[in-house]
Amino acid sequence: MIDLSISNIFAKKDYYEIDERIKSLVDVINATGHTETIASCQGHGSPFRPPYVYFKTTVEIAATIERRLQENYTAKRLNTFWTLRGVFDEQYHLCFLLLSPRHDERARSIIRSFLTFFLFRRQLDEDLKELSLLFHENMLELRPFNEPNI
Repeated sequence: MIDLSISNIFAKKDYYEIDERIKSLVDVINATGHTETIASCQGHGSPFRPPYVYFKTTVEIAATIERRLQENYTAKRLNTFWTLRGVFDEQYHLCFLLLSPRHDERARSIIRSFLTFFLFRRQLDEDLKELSLLFHENMLELRPFNEPNI
């Protein structure tokens, strides 16, 4: 499981600094108006950290994102299965974590982490690009994050 403690999220870099390889995904997620990112990581081999985007949105929008993730994986548009996991923040608000269970598991092993985040980095980068397209193409019709229910 990804460590979302404040000490881990802020470790070794400025909170507002976004990893280069995940920046376009974070930008697209924020640009939709349906979500607000809190933290992210592109995945690293040292220290061993899996890729993720931690964000706020409504449960309805999260369910739509999850459905689209599953559809894109089934259609083989993604190299690895990605999913959303509900996580409570420090104020006990429900937030969501976009992650790949496979990459999360790989980050626990030095050898698997090295293979994933160095040798097979291209596949991960392709997934991050495809996830950006998923958010761009499919999220525009949804109600913005702070817009009230009618």
